[in-house]
Amino acid sequence: MITKASKSTLFVLTLLSVSGLIAFIIIVYFFSTKKEAISPTLQVTTAPVKSPSQTTITIAALNDHSLKIALKLLRDSDFEELNDINVEAVLLEFDPMVQAHQLDLATDEGRYDLVSIDQPSLGHYVTQGWVRPLDKFLEDSSLPSLAIDDLVPVLLEACGEWNEKLYAIPMGSYGSLLAYRTDVLTAAGLQPPMTFAAFKMIAQKLNSPPDLYGVALFAHEGEYITADVAPFLWSWGSGLINGSDVNLPNKPMFRVAWDTSEGIAALEFYASLYKEGLTPPDTLEFDHERYIEAFQSGKVAMGIMPAEGVGLPMENPVVSKVVGKIAYTTLPRLEKADGTIMPPRAGLGAHSLAISRNSKHPREAYLVLQFLTGENIGHEYINKGGRPFRNSHFSKDAIAKFPYLEPIRVGMKTGKSRPNIPEYPAISKIFYTAFHSALKYGVPVAEVMRAAAHKANKEILIPAYPDNSQRLSRSSTVD
Repeated sequence: MITKASKSTLFVLTLLSVSGLIAFIIIVYFFSTKKEAISPTLQVTTAPVKSPSQTTITIAALNDHSLKIALKLLRDSDFEELNDINVEAVLLEFDPMVQAHQLDLATDEGRYDLVSIDQPSLGHYVTQGWVRPLDKFLEDSSLPSLAIDDLVPVLLEACGEWNEKLYAIPMGSYGSLLAYRTDVLTAAGLQPPMTFAAFKMIAQKLNSPPDLYGVALFAHEGEYITADVAPFLWSWGSGLINGSDVNLPNKPMFRVAWDTSEGIAALEFYASLYKEGLTPPDTLEFDHERYIEAFQSGKVAMGIMPAEGVGLPMENPVVSKVVGKIAYTTLPRLEKADGTIMPPRAGLGAHSLAISRNSKHPREAYLVLQFLTGENIGHEYINKGGRPFRNSHFSKDAIAKFPYLEPIRVGMKTGKSRPNIPEYPAISKIFYTAFHSALKYGVPVAEVMRAAAHKANKEILIPAYPDNSQRLSRSSTVD
């Protein structure tokens, strides 16, 4: 028989057990959420449980569709088992990624073995000594080949080579494409624009806020807006830094190039798209994710699509309302007063993979790099929607399945890359801070950007290149 006292004791014990269980759950939750809170934008790909003998190679890279495809192919292969390597990937948005690299590389922690480098940052990473040259790996006959000859030359030179040495392998390439709504243009009896004048005219005709906006801009403050504006500058015959991404005969070498009359005209044209209400009102906050979502929601008729949004993201019915309604072509051209039409100036680049200086396992890191960028997975990589960076990626079958590969191929012939001299990140910061502010607060673009050019020259470029010498220039980006 259970007495009243026994019942009380049993109740207390039960209560204590339940309380202990709740406390345990709270502790587990607290520590797991605390770990996530340290880096809320961080995403880690799933990785198999490593055995004690395995070497772990960690990648810190952009949260990029192409890299995810390559990682999935690696997971589905026997690579890790055969090489006794466990691959882990930390995937982040651009700014957090750069911050993670800088912290690890500056403190010699060696947390990351492979790092992803955006094209204009290659010079900075190399001159800081943050990444290893790949020469000795290429000379080692016991290691698998990188098939260098199959890499697209313009990408290899702009995104992998520095002073005739190879430091990184381009993958996840990006080349500006004009995306447009086929249904909307057809209903209006319009063809995709061939010139920038037609581009704006069509945007004005289709603009019907808040349901539909003529165009979107990739205009978030940061390298986003610099990358988005660069094709406009190049199309108008200007650029960012003379002697790097453009060669202007009437301007000193290694000085800002956006303050020319052509550059100011390009910036004012870009600004007019926002000021005249042809873009979603929050376009100044459009990073990769928000820009792509604007297209997927059906609120945008046209725009220069970031590589991450091309193709499959628009065709996924789970997230996209425009399935089967998006097509791609080359960028608009500038038509000069005399009727001359300039070639399209796509912004070319890639998020290359390089081996960190602090990697404790450089040989194994090379093996991972070789697999992820390899010629041997090229067919599957492209078939799953990866961005092309090898000549073999542009096969007839691939272009038939993904027609956007053809305008990418065409754009690579006349496109340009942003500067990658070591000073470029600091110059870009001055550019994007000033230009974004000019758009946000509606102040005169010419006045603000000429002041920004003076600041960039005085504080950065003149001290670095006092005699305008062509030190560490990238000849492939100069006309």
